[in-house]
Amino acid sequence: MFEKSLGLALGLLGTVQSFTLMVSRSFRYLFVHFRLRESLLEMDRLGVGSIPIVFLANLFAGLDMALQFSVVMAPYGATNLLGKVVATSVIRDMGPVLASLVMSARVTAGIASELGMMATTQQIEALLVMGVDPVDRLVAPKLLAGMVMLPVLSVVGDFLGVLAGLAVAMFGAHVPAPLYWSGVRTALTLPNLVNGMVKPFVFGFILVSIGCYYGLRTSGGAQGVGRATTKAVVYAAIWILIANFLISKLLIDVWGWKL
Repeated sequence: MFEKSLGLALGLLGTVQSFTLMVSRSFRYLFVHFRLRESLLEMDRLGVGSIPIVFLANLFAGLDMALQFSVVMAPYGATNLLGKVVATSVIRDMGPVLASLVMSARVTAGIASELGMMATTQQIEALLVMGVDPVDRLVAPKLLAGMVMLPVLSVVGDFLGVLAGLAVAMFGAHVPAPLYWSGVRTALTLPNLVNGMVKPFVFGFILVSIGCYYGLRTSGGAQGVGRATTKAVVYAAIWILIANFLISKLLIDVWGWKL
């Protein structure tokens, strides 16, 4: 039992070490050997390609949140606060988390399977033989694209979610549009806006870095690619939820920011 626990602990330490080395090398290449063309291509592939699913998810999330909040607040005569509540929830939490989870199903899986196929077909070894670092050529541009594009998609998705909430507020809860937008404006505080930008930035780093890590470590042919892709998506979703809680606690408790 002790030997098994020790083996698991050593394996975990090895994973953390190799992941940290990959990330540190990626950031070093971003500053020392910045690849503009590759980064722009990854932004288009990872970010622009995710626009439909992210926007659609945020649209229906805004509809559902406005509907649920209106049902809860109506008995207390508090529907005049619907705009503030919906906007705060979307900007601070629901928008970034939902966009990240939706993108992890597409981006993380795509990165892990792409790099996994390259690893199993010895394309990674071919790059090393030619003197090309795979982290420089493959990981760093993807990491930059994720950290840049996810905040952009999250901001636009938040707006769509708030706009969808307006439709429910007007036609479902009978809240006038000026009153709804007045509540939205009160929710656009510095703490909320910073929260809404920090989270997708961190989430973008998580979903891309985990996908790259498990993709590069793939072995075992097609089955290995499947296992690596599954691990990448699962761990990315888990770490996004963990990071969401930790960032919220930091911004609320440590810095004293309130709703």
